[in-house]
Amino acid sequence: MGEYIHQLLTTRDGYSIGYTTVKDEVRRFKREHSFRETFIEQEPPVGWRGEFDFADVVLGIGREECTFSCGGMVLPFSLYRFGRLFRHSGHLEVVQTHIDFFNEIGAVPETIFYDRLGVVYNSRLKRLNDNFLRFAVHCGFTPHVCNAASPQEKGTDEQTVGYIRRYAFGERDSFDTFQEACQWLSTCINEINHLPAYRRDLTPAEGLEVERAHMKPLPSLEYTNCHTRRATLNKYSMVRYENTFYSVPTTYRDRTITMQAYVDTIRLIDGEQVIATHPRRSNSPDPISDIRHFIKTFHRKPEALANSKVFNQCDPRLTHLFTHQCRGDPKEFLPILDLVGDTSEEAFCGALDLLSEENMPITYDTLRFFLFQNPVQMVEPFDFLDAFSVPEPDLDTYDDLLMGWRA
Repeated sequence: MGEYIHQLLTTRDGYSIGYTTVKDEVRRFKREHSFRETFIEQEPPVGWRGEFDFADVVLGIGREECTFSCGGMVLPFSLYRFGRLFRHSGHLEVVQTHIDFFNEIGAVPETIFYDRLGVVYNSRLKRLNDNFLRFAVHCGFTPHVCNAASPQEKGTDEQTVGYIRRYAFGERDSFDTFQEACQWLSTCINEINHLPAYRRDLTPAEGLEVERAHMKPLPSLEYTNCHTRRATLNKYSMVRYENTFYSVPTTYRDRTITMQAYVDTIRLIDGEQVIATHPRRSNSPDPISDIRHFIKTFHRKPEALANSKVFNQCDPRLTHLFTHQCRGDPKEFLPILDLVGDTSEEAFCGALDLLSEENMPITYDTLRFFLFQNPVQMVEPFDFLDAFSVPEPDLDTYDDLLMGWRA
């Protein structure tokens, strides 16, 4: 409206006036002549209502600045709060927040309120998403979506997410690992839930005990929170999910494979057998690969080892062993690489560190010895604690027997 009025004043009427002045005047007119909106304060029954929200949190992990998603839940009656950090933001993370929250409180609220989150509500079709609705039916709660641009309908949780971010990450926002940040968030929320709450006689943790008796029980069957799909292998024995490639063992012969995507992991399944597991990453420029998946191929194509991307992504201790100890000779290195396939990259590098600490030569035999040595069986002490007692001997009786024998 302000832009249209400014155009009329300058082009049709010939006034020289700035757009900001017109915009301020339009805002003042609306404020003085519009109807005053009145809100109705709600007081839902005990244990009836929960509220959910999703927000971004910027943290320093190591030396990198990373953006994570924080799922938050709150019970308005007791102000009991819950939060969890995720690397991604999508259907899996929203559902996992609910599952973890329900398991923590040991119950399910009757109704949970949401803003127009795309995972929950399809704004174009004006209805709840089918996948989320199936989860709600499984758990037994009723999802309620607020009106557009109406944060007051879910005001408790809107304040909760900001409160959690300020309380947990206002003082500290740098961590060594993502797991440390998650543990810090859990510790801070636990402190919040045991502090006095605004206009409440009980702390949130004490109020939860009152609410739990009025909530629904947990579902008897556990909900499987994953995306299952068939994926096609490319010529590098990789499958793609969320613009990231994951390696598949080259011994797998089919062109397609069943993929299960969880919150933190990717599982590749052949029938009933899990043949590979990877950490889940989104939009990673480098493939997520396991060197053990390609060992059989390296035996057939040894010259491809030196410059292969999958090998260059391995632990630097492993690549250093190839370039320096084995002088870049793949035929000499492949038997050692078989040890990685029989154990794991982590165990193999641990054996390398142990040999280096003891100043022992790093060869196939020494590595195999430390990787597959049998634990030494400890000799049990020959001690008996009050098992039986031996009386003190009577020497006079012995003398009498000896004298009688001589007689």
